[in-house]
Amino acid sequence: SSGLILAAKNYEAYLDLQLQLVSGGIVRDYAILVHGWVAHSLLEVGASVYLRVDEQAESGGRGKASVTELRARRYICKLGLSLTLAEVRIKTGRRHQIRSHFSYIGHPVARDGM
Repeated sequence: SSGLILAAKNYEAYLDLQLQLVSGGIVRDYAILVHGWVAHSLLEVGASVYLRVDEQAESGGRGKASVTELRARRYICKLGLSLTLAEVRIKTGRRHQIRSHFSYIGHPVARDGM
C-alpha cells in the first residue's frame, strides 16, 4: 500500500497541518479492489482497529475507534473471481485501517487473498 507523507518546514506549518488533519480539512480518498460484491447500501464501516504485536491489524472488539466511508463503484467477474472496485474515504487514519475494515466486513483487499 502507499500513502501521502506530509512534511512541514517549521513548527508553525506543522501546527497548521495538524489542525487541518483534526478538523477534516485534509481529505484522504482511495480506490481499492476487494474480493466479493460489496452491497451498494453499505456506506460506512465503524469498527475499532487494534494493532497486534505481530503488526497485523484486526477490526472489531478492542482497539481505537475508526470510521471508513465507502462506495461500491464497479463489479468485476473474471476468471471465477468476484471483485468490487470501491471508493474509500478514511475518517480516522489508523494503521492498516482500510485493510482491516474490509476484512472485517468479509471483503478482504484483493492483494491480501481470501
